[in-house]
Amino acid sequence: MVNLAIIGVGRWGRILVDAVQGNSDVVHFSHAVTRTPAKAEDYCRDKGIILADSLEAVLADPNVDGIALATPHSQHADQIVAAAKAGKHVFCEKPVTLTRASAESAMAAVRAAGVVFAAGHNRRFLPAVQLLKSMVAENRLGTILHIEGNMSGHVGTRYTPDMWRVDPVESPAGGMAGSGIHVIDTMIHLLGPVSEVQAQSYRLVHKIEMDDTTSMLFRFSSGATGYLTAMTATAPIFRVQVFGDKGSAELRGEETLDFSPVEGIRETRTFPACSTELAQFEAFARAITAKAPFPISLDDVIAGIAAFEAVPISAANHERITL
Repeated sequence: MVNLAIIGVGRWGRILVDAVQGNSDVVHFSHAVTRTPAKAEDYCRDKGIILADSLEAVLADPNVDGIALATPHSQHADQIVAAAKAGKHVFCEKPVTLTRASAESAMAAVRAAGVVFAAGHNRRFLPAVQLLKSMVAENRLGTILHIEGNMSGHVGTRYTPDMWRVDPVESPAGGMAGSGIHVIDTMIHLLGPVSEVQAQSYRLVHKIEMDDTTSMLFRFSSGATGYLTAMTATAPIFRVQVFGDKGSAELRGEETLDFSPVEGIRETRTFPACSTELAQFEAFARAITAKAPFPISLDDVIAGIAAFEAVPISAANHERITL
């Protein structure tokens, strides 16, 4: 059993713990660190988790195999480096860092230490995404021309001005840190790295200091194009569609994949619901015990942050950014 410490026991940290605790025979959370221990004492007790005093304490604990970071984004880079130097494996929620330079430094520390690093892009573990990846790899769609995606919702209504997620430093370009980064990772998974970004981002309805409407155009190193929308003030949607010269495939929600060939019969596959949070932690645990890479490469992590960082820069300066 792989023992993990959850760093950050807020809303999302608890979602991660709830997905894992008691549901796996390969991984569980044994320790926790949080900014306000009094708010987490009852929760940790109920989950059988030891509430530690600090990150430094769990990094020095030989009973802890790795840590899971559910902390503010700006803290990730230093926490990853500290964990790697302590020989602890690291799971990190997205965005892994806020800049390409900090992502490169953090991943260099991971490589130097030889620890497993897992980025929290749980959508990669959807069976529908795995099928879509195989369709692209097996040339069922032909030469890929274009990809488009939308991951939006109404999360802005639950934020208040005092929350760290509202800070433009922590969440640049509206919904990109909370949702858009997931689609960027999916696009990179399917098509490879982004080479150009042109974006726009505006606040039309929010009272909080956060953009609610963000969109961008991409060019990929392969030559394919793409676009992405991330809104924080509309009905929830998750959609990715890939277009090739032999057909297109559209992921609608997390469980439905439509394939429309240029010639032939349209196919629709529907998959049962699954916990992608549990799946990513079990993959993390297997990588630790097998001393094998996590399914998301460090190069993909860096490529995703490079594209993510370019979005607010492009939007602010009204220019195309070459990566």
